[in-house]
Amino acid sequence: MKTHTLILGAIIVFSSLAGYAHLSKESQTMEENYYFKTTVRGSLKDVKAKTMEVFKTQGFGLISEIPMHEKLAEKLDDIDMNPYYIMGFCNPGYAYKTLQLEENIGLFLPCKVIVRDNGNGTVDVVAINPEKAMKAIGNKELETVAGEVTEKFRVAIEQMPETVNN
Repeated sequence: MKTHTLILGAIIVFSSLAGYAHLSKESQTMEENYYFKTTVRGSLKDVKAKTMEVFKTQGFGLISEIPMHEKLAEKLDDIDMNPYYIMGFCNPGYAYKTLQLEENIGLFLPCKVIVRDNGNGTVDVVAINPEKAMKAIGNKELETVAGEVTEKFRVAIEQMPETVNN
């Protein structure tokens, strides 16, 4: 009987620990990642348009767009890749402010957002977490500005709807 109780106790302890490990992993907040991500049901064209619209509401305009799937197909034979766009968003005020704080910050500009067709009627929208990226530089003033931009990017991703039908 004692053996069964000990085994049952061990099972309960390990089960609860495993449960906490699972919760810990699942409850990770977006700011712990180097990106923010959402998946939207809709066409790539419609989701790209909605992404531009939502980021514009946060003060960011699209200044570059790279169709990676096309660029790679130009150089590599036999690639099989769903449409994958790297979109560069910029807020001139923040860009200027960061250039005043760190002259080489242009290596990180514009802020990148990926719009990736999953091939199943859904599209991923993935935005960089500027605060995480700027920590590598070690400039506290820059991290403060990056924190402001991060909040705007977080809001933009949260504002993306579950479904886009234009």
